[in-house]
Amino acid sequence: QWESLAREQLRQRESSEEWRLGYGTADASIASENMSRAATATGATGAPFCCECAASQGRCSADSCPCFAARRMCDEHCESARYRGDCLNQAICKCSCEVDPAKPAKNACSKSERCDCLRIKEGCSKLCACKQICKNKLKEPVKKVVKVTKPSQGCNCAKSKKQCVKKECPCRSVYEFCSSNCKCCGDCTNGPSKFHVPKHVQSCFLEHKHESSGLIVTLIGEDYIYRGDFYHDSKGEPHVEEQLVAAIYDLISKYKVDLYEIVIFVSKSPCFHQDCDPKCEVVDECKSNKACAKLLGLLLSKVRKELTKVDVKMTVKFLYPHLNRGDLYTKQGILCMLQAGIKVEPLLMKDWSAIMDWTPHVDHKGEYLQLWNNHNLDKHQAVAQSQSFINECRRALGLSMKFWVAEIHEIVKNTILHYSEIRVKCGELNDALKQLDLTATPHKIRSTPSKRRSFIDMHELRDKLLMRTSDHSKKNGSNMSVASDDAHAQAMVASFCGRSFDDGETNEIAQRIRRATANINVEIETLLEFLTHKGAIA
Repeated sequence: QWESLAREQLRQRESSEEWRLGYGTADASIASENMSRAATATGATGAPFCCECAASQGRCSADSCPCFAARRMCDEHCESARYRGDCLNQAICKCSCEVDPAKPAKNACSKSERCDCLRIKEGCSKLCACKQICKNKLKEPVKKVVKVTKPSQGCNCAKSKKQCVKKECPCRSVYEFCSSNCKCCGDCTNGPSKFHVPKHVQSCFLEHKHESSGLIVTLIGEDYIYRGDFYHDSKGEPHVEEQLVAAIYDLISKYKVDLYEIVIFVSKSPCFHQDCDPKCEVVDECKSNKACAKLLGLLLSKVRKELTKVDVKMTVKFLYPHLNRGDLYTKQGILCMLQAGIKVEPLLMKDWSAIMDWTPHVDHKGEYLQLWNNHNLDKHQAVAQSQSFINECRRALGLSMKFWVAEIHEIVKNTILHYSEIRVKCGELNDALKQLDLTATPHKIRSTPSKRRSFIDMHELRDKLLMRTSDHSKKNGSNMSVASDDAHAQAMVASFCGRSFDDGETNEIAQRIRRATANINVEIETLLEFLTHKGAIA
């Protein structure tokens, strides 16, 4: 059922010229390659489009764009939209609110839970199903809202055990950590080094409950970083993603902020009509429209448009897949995010440990491996299953599959540890050979170099080797060397934690390990054959 639905969606998208040219895909290389093909096909003197704005970070977002200057949206076939998907003067979404000609249109597009345009505070365009015959009609010219610079004087919150904990704190209200400019000097609950996740949010990342979910967001900009957490517990509350969208919109609509990345850690995958009440049978006719995966895609487009920066990135990392109505809806949600250009990954132990550190666990403070294993978070119901769903959706979009938890990771770990151990053993053999060279000719025997090996006093050699291993200073040095190699191997293993490999990288790693193993085996076999031959002659 999933495969047939995915194929049907792809057929619909491939019928549009924008999709064939790479518009709307999460892989920028596809769009770039298709742009070159289109340019070659049409030639340098191709047909003109509605505007010919030069490629830039804020394309079609200033009066230099004739469409923008005239306060009208760029045509849907705008050159930048067709080839690169970087036009910031496009309609962000197309609502599916249909208007009955026999009824007055004053109630059309009046409910934000039904109209996607109203939901993200965008006017409906001619591309919407309502054809702008609604209350949310896009007014032209668009009135520009003047944004203000965030205040820099800091807060005046009184010093106490729980200072700056409430939203009344001016720093919190502008989505900033407290600093040395504040009366609290940043030594408060809103200090950058004291970010704290409530226990009820942390518990969502330990155990998957039906209704509750937790979300932690990190906003990253030029000389700017801020974290916040959100929690959902009952049906009557907005989802954590809906709370996040409201908060970020409040930030970008009021203040000047240089934001370039939004990283979202969420306990379960954003919903896609799994929590609609009443449950919808046909998505396009849904009255509840609970689709947070789609909402995050709209948020990304909204942020890019408000900040006039087309390269703002968003990453969503989730621990558990949301399986309220089976895996079909879960995959649809992931597919929706990928199509919007959002980077979707499973939440791995490296990031999960940071979440645990933000609310240290009494029994496992700083050591979370046992806690991770106790909750089986690597197993089928969590990371492994999330990875499987993500890869199915990536494959449906023609993107390469990525592996964050797979056999290749275990092979890489064993390769590093085993080969490090082999290198230590080989080092010991080389040290012994150096000792052998030094004692090749006992002092009592003076002979020609060609006869030295024939007159070795084996007992003297054995005594010297034993004396070397019992020498305290050399023994300590050897142990330090081994410990250093072991620490280096462990650091290498740790560096691969959270690293994803696509099909090409997996193949390259496997080939290199095979080659190295084959070469070592050949050398060892050759040496053993030689020694066997020598032993037979003796």
